[in-house]
Amino acid sequence: MLNLNPTGRSLAMLDRQYYENLRGALQKVADDLALAAEADGAFIIILEEDQRFSPLLAGGRVTENERAIFMTAMLDPETDVLIYRMLARPVTLISNMVETDPRVSPSIVTQLGMSAVVSVPVMREGRLAGMVLVVRRGQNDPFTHTEVRMVEWFATAIALALENARLYHETQSRLAESQALHQVTLALLHKLDLEEVLQIICDEALSLTRASGSAVALLEEEGWLRIPYTTGKVPEVQGRVTVEKSVIGMAIRRGEAVLVNHPSEESISGLPMSILAVPLRSQNKIVGVLQLTHQGQSFTPDDVRLIQVFADQAAIAIEHARLSRQVQEMAVIEERHRLSRELHDSVNQLLYSIMLYSEAAIRQAEQSDWERARQHLERLRESAQEALKEMRMLIFELRPSILGQLGLRAALEQRLRLVEEQVGLTAALKWRVNSPLDKHLEETLYGIAQEALNNIVKHARARNLFVHVVQSGQSLILRIEDDGVGMDVENLPVAGLGLKTMRERAEAIGGKLSLQSALGQGTVVTFEVSL
Repeated sequence: MLNLNPTGRSLAMLDRQYYENLRGALQKVADDLALAAEADGAFIIILEEDQRFSPLLAGGRVTENERAIFMTAMLDPETDVLIYRMLARPVTLISNMVETDPRVSPSIVTQLGMSAVVSVPVMREGRLAGMVLVVRRGQNDPFTHTEVRMVEWFATAIALALENARLYHETQSRLAESQALHQVTLALLHKLDLEEVLQIICDEALSLTRASGSAVALLEEEGWLRIPYTTGKVPEVQGRVTVEKSVIGMAIRRGEAVLVNHPSEESISGLPMSILAVPLRSQNKIVGVLQLTHQGQSFTPDDVRLIQVFADQAAIAIEHARLSRQVQEMAVIEERHRLSRELHDSVNQLLYSIMLYSEAAIRQAEQSDWERARQHLERLRESAQEALKEMRMLIFELRPSILGQLGLRAALEQRLRLVEEQVGLTAALKWRVNSPLDKHLEETLYGIAQEALNNIVKHARARNLFVHVVQSGQSLILRIEDDGVGMDVENLPVAGLGLKTMRERAEAIGGKLSLQSALGQGTVVTFEVSL
């Protein structure tokens, strides 16, 4: 599975770091507040999103025992009068007789054994976000109006700090999400195999939401979805489901995300299951659904928002993989058509010539014209040899290429051994390359080499050929030379001998192709490209 956060931190770790950073920033504020108010301690409590009060930190001259009592306290409004009053009416409360004041006792302040307290609400956007408690022990002087105003001013500053910390946390979370999605998108677009793309989508959707199961359903003919891949615990199995009668199909019918938290009708192992189904939309067209499941937990609005963004990118990757598969299929069909044309145009004609020479030789033999019969048989032998060469090349092209598995050198060695040497040529390969070659470059080099070698087998009537692949500085040179009959390069047709195809291959990667030849002096094809 991919590491979704380039910094190595998960979103859960960001949550923890958020509170650590918040506590560190406010610790000095609490210490300064206790000192300025001539108090023994200053405590900060925050109100969580689920309306629970949580101790954040203790500052001032508090003992380790007092700090431990505060940080482990259960701040429940049902048992803590001060918490209850703050929730009911968030206003400043001052008590200089804690033990006998019904507004304060019992509370966390009485647990700490304090005698006086100023309790000030921390308000953010008009809502209660926490509270500040400034306390004194023993029979100290009561809090003055000035000291109370000072605590209220500090509470306002703490509210600003809380808001800034929240904004920073959200910004960091969004940045982590953005980086995660960017990494996943890059990984997806580098995968051309549809099965690999679907696996990444399901695995990373689990990672983004901490869900327990995921599945991808792709839209087939109208009314049906096919589920080709699932991971974790999901209600559906791989196969086909109807759009009309499935939870996953509801996202298709509505054209939007469907969220069902803890549905009673869906469960695995007896635990309630939450389901989130998001349409996979590419170019305003729904191509499928991404489904996530949570056992015993609910999806949050943030989960829905994040998966909707992820689903849009996943849909693009799915369509990219589908198009790549179609291109590969078209390439296979085109290659079959090319081989069919080769068989028809060359081998078929040669076989027809063999038949004609055979019939002519039989007629001459019946007439006892042995010299002409010998000539026809000689031509028959030559045509059969040409047909054999053509068939060897076509059979070799039908074999699975080892280029992608073992590289260019192994592919060239195999070609020379199975084709050129089998038709009687003495072939040699010189390889002097210092660094690994790019896959696309290897494919171009092999395509040019194969075209040049085919020309030698078909037309050159050579006895020897040499293939050189040499790295010279930042350049790579492919040179193929033979000792055949050569050609008049000045009067060569533009598209003759596959030269147009070779030049197009060379120009596509910024290389240069040259041809040197003369009648009776062999041919040299050279391709040079910068690495």
